[in-house]
Amino acid sequence: MSRPKEEEDRKNRTFYVRLIRPVLLKMRLLIVGRLPKHKMAQIDRRLQAAGYPLGMSAGDFVLLQLFLPVTLFILFLLLFVPAAEETAKVVILSAIVAIFTYSYTNYYLAAKGKQRTKLIDKAMPDFFDMLNVSIEAGMGLDGALKKVCSQMDSPLSQEFLSSLEDMKLGKSRKQAFIELRDRVPSDFFKSVMSSIIQADQMGIGMSKVLRTQTVRIREKQRFTAKEQAMKAPVKMLIPMVLFIFPTLFIVLIGPVIVNLVMQFM
Repeated sequence: MSRPKEEEDRKNRTFYVRLIRPVLLKMRLLIVGRLPKHKMAQIDRRLQAAGYPLGMSAGDFVLLQLFLPVTLFILFLLLFVPAAEETAKVVILSAIVAIFTYSYTNYYLAAKGKQRTKLIDKAMPDFFDMLNVSIEAGMGLDGALKKVCSQMDSPLSQEFLSSLEDMKLGKSRKQAFIELRDRVPSDFFKSVMSSIIQADQMGIGMSKVLRTQTVRIREKQRFTAKEQAMKAPVKMLIPMVLFIFPTLFIVLIGPVIVNLVMQFM
């Protein structure tokens, strides 16, 4: 029973490798070759900030962004045009679906980037606390980073592991940290990394700097939490006005209005 299944899987893989994959590669090369380099670099930075979702490169994302709306547009036409009385409405509906899909890809990438940035900000206090403890225990900065990254599974650990890999490939620690600072779209993280880079270059005790930065991070998070708590009543006002108040008015004033109408009639 397993051998026919294995042969079928092998045939499917062969079909993908022989026919579909070369077509996709040619389309991607064609699209990447036509787009300006600064546009591709901008898309790559957005993908980097989002953590490269689905393992996509800039060329893969552009191909998906163009291929998916066109595919849905053609699919809607094939499904609804034969049974439709007015073809123009189906074409308009298909165009709306295609435009929505194209816009959603940009929204998805931006949302993933914001979500990942929030996870990085959330992981910063515990990460730098553990890093500080490791350095105070006598470990070097690189060894402490490797140890903490192996113990914490977060986007921040992934970013520092990427920097450690860059240092293994020959980059200086300063250059690797500068690139790390630039590719994470968090203003507070950039500030912390600037302090760490400056302390590393000037020979200041890293343990003292990390302890100070951890205090700053926790104060910033407390301030952000208080700010969000102060905004909560204002945000609650919109659903109350739209959904709760009309229901209360109907329940309280409705019987009075019905009685007045009955008396008038």
